[in-house]
Amino acid sequence: MAATRIAFEGTYTSGSGQNKYRFTVYVDQAGNVSVRDMTSPYGLIMDSMTRLPQSVVTDIQSAMSQVEDLLALTSAVNGTATFSAATEVSITFTTPMTDANYRVHLSPSDFIPVRVTSKITTGFTIQTGTTFTGTVGYDVFV
Repeated sequence: MAATRIAFEGTYTSGSGQNKYRFTVYVDQAGNVSVRDMTSPYGLIMDSMTRLPQSVVTDIQSAMSQVEDLLALTSAVNGTATFSAATEVSITFTTPMTDANYRVHLSPSDFIPVRVTSKITTGFTIQTGTTFTGTVGYDVFV
């Protein structure tokens, strides 16, 4: 029986001395990246409307990028889909997967909703929530 990764998380700190923030970048089995368990120098941040210093926001973005880079290094297939005023792009694998039980992590170049549809052994389709011109990176994990 082989082990299957169902989640990945990395915990980071931002700031120095008494002014430290702490957060966890989490990637679920579907490849969705999120930030959770954020604390300020005063404790756990419970309100999603809490303003963060720009340096902390920059560090969060950097940490998410680092996690995406790590995932890309361990993925079976990765690449970039280019959208040109479209709502979906199909990806075809050079070599078919043994089954369709793979996971896909998507990294859009803009803040838009994206999802994977039509997942089969020979590829999948990336669908956006709106007409989009730009790129969406993808990493496939088996």
